[in-house]
Amino acid sequence: MVDLTVSIISNDNRDLVLKCIESVYGCAEGLALEVIVIENASTDGSEGAIRQGFQDVRLIVNEVKEGFSANHNKAIRAASGSFVFLLNDDTVVHKGALRLMVEFMRANPAAGAAGGFLINPDGTPQLTGRATPTLAAAAMVSLGLHRLFPDNPVTSKYYRKQETFPGPVEVESINGSAVMLRKDAAEKVGLLDEGFFLFCEDVDLSIRLRKAGYRLYLLPDSKVTHYRGKSTGGRRMVWVYHRSLLRFYRKHFAKDRPFLLNLLVYVGIYLRFIVYWLYGNVRKRA
Repeated sequence: MVDLTVSIISNDNRDLVLKCIESVYGCAEGLALEVIVIENASTDGSEGAIRQGFQDVRLIVNEVKEGFSANHNKAIRAASGSFVFLLNDDTVVHKGALRLMVEFMRANPAAGAAGGFLINPDGTPQLTGRATPTLAAAAMVSLGLHRLFPDNPVTSKYYRKQETFPGPVEVESINGSAVMLRKDAAEKVGLLDEGFFLFCEDVDLSIRLRKAGYRLYLLPDSKVTHYRGKSTGGRRMVWVYHRSLLRFYRKHFAKDRPFLLNLLVYVGIYLRFIVYWLYGNVRKRA
């Protein structure tokens, strides 16, 4: 009987994905694991290295690159475990993390998902447990005002300070880089929205789980080192990110907002895209 299915997308990060898989098996600690790796049309020899190094891995090979949601959905549908741990290939799971998460999910049937506590390679915490974004918070983050005024009341709830979490804490949204889903809950509300190639799909799923009555938690003792940006770099991601913002806004906010406000938001997202795209060009030339 499988206790846990782990889903990892391998995306041209051979050294990191091998380290990630090794960490998963290294902290199984008595759990019956099923590890599914979606080899996302990598060109760096990842497929051969995974086959050679981890014969127990269930490998799904894509001929063309697919998005975060589409790839993880393949693993969720194929999963034998009651819980599915979605894990970035640029992560390392710490000892005890998987067992703690499985035990928590078993003990809390109302929990639809639980997030691992993401930390940087230097041990400092990343922003893992979040509130559902508001329009005001999104505007301040887009303008960079949350960095100038880190303790402002608009964004401080969204970017929660996690250093002092004494134990499991309920949150509104969980970072998809390391999140354990209750498989039947995900199937009930619908799997990850494949309209999001990358970005925003974790917040979208969090909203749908909470609307269905499930609760979301962050587990500070389940630590996962995240080499942030190793899977999402590149100028193409600028457009992918802003396209996801547009889809997310239309899906969850636009129908309840007046036309002029929606128009202002759309213009703002496009202007932000142009600025970031031009900035990317400047950085590339430099």
